[in-house]
Amino acid sequence: MIDRLIRSAFVVLAATLPLTVAACGRVPGQFEILNDQVPSTTMCAVPINVAVYQGKGTLDVSIVRSDLGSAYFFFPLMQNNLPRGSTGTIDPNQIELSGFDIDITPQDPAGLAAPIAAVFQAAAGTPLVHHQTSWSGTIASGGGQLTAIVPAFPLALAQNLAAAGGLGAGAAALTVNLRVQARGMTTNGTDMQSDPFDFPVDICSGCLVASTGPCPFMTAAANLGNSCNPAQDQPVDCCTDNGALVCPPTVATQ
Repeated sequence: MIDRLIRSAFVVLAATLPLTVAACGRVPGQFEILNDQVPSTTMCAVPINVAVYQGKGTLDVSIVRSDLGSAYFFFPLMQNNLPRGSTGTIDPNQIELSGFDIDITPQDPAGLAAPIAAVFQAAAGTPLVHHQTSWSGTIASGGGQLTAIVPAFPLALAQNLAAAGGLGAGAAALTVNLRVQARGMTTNGTDMQSDPFDFPVDICSGCLVASTGPCPFMTAAANLGNSCNPAQDQPVDCCTDNGALVCPPTVATQ
């Protein structure tokens, strides 16, 4: 009799355990990153516009600026698909955003040039290729949306790649994948993690430099680059100051 009870209890536990584990995990589609938005051309601000986004990025390590705190920024448009839980003033399924997890991996590890492969081998298991960053904001349930500015590519990793060599201004010798997940908690206390979003970034040295000349430029630059970071995504004019690139260029006062 006792043996039968033990066996019955074990069967019940085995049947219910997978349901418990599933309930504690991320439910696909509840919280997601829709795309990588395009910041304003005049200032570093990221509007919400589902139709205006980019599907791939470019990072030019030759013009990375250490004062910006990141070599590449990702601009996620997030959406909270949890059902609207109340018609009152409190939204129990609103997500309070806390930050992001970012993983960086080469898309073709076997095809890397030896110097570049050595950089990633040295970075394995460190915050250079897996890191977290903080961010705040709220996303209403029932399809609410929010954008953010995420420091996605550590300066040190970009500097190590630039020093290693093997990156030219032509076709990208290296494409990495940024896997980004947002983290937060609902008003009712449920931890939330977005579905992972994979974003490819081509990495080069000099490919975004549109034109150069001595500092300062005598006229306004035609290409001002990305408003959040001149080292990414858009052509930028640069000037040289004692051999160092300044992007966008300084302009002489009239």
